[in-house]
Amino acid sequence: MTETPNPRFYDYVTPVTVSRNDSYDFKATGPIRRAGLHDRRGRLLGHVWTDDHQAAGFTKIEDPEPDMGYAGGRVRRILADAYKAGIPAGGLLDPALYAPDFELRATPG
Repeated sequence: MTETPNPRFYDYVTPVTVSRNDSYDFKATGPIRRAGLHDRRGRLLGHVWTDDHQAAGFTKIEDPEPDMGYAGGRVRRILADAYKAGIPAGGLLDPALYAPDFELRATPG
């Protein structure tokens, strides 16, 4: 009787196609616009950005306080939901998308 080896001990790896997440691209194809994202206490958490075409994302501030860690995951969920709802990248700087948990404020210049 020939025993079939456990696949985790194979000497080769079978490539697996992983479908891309339904989300905006992270590489801008042109100039970007951004807006500061603030928590309910008014602290800057980072910036939501978009190239107004197909790219968008969230960049956290450099030295976030320990209790600010939730913001990145929450904003990624907001962006994913917006993408699934068909909101174009150019519409992501709408403060209503982030309320009531966050306040999105236009960044000058």
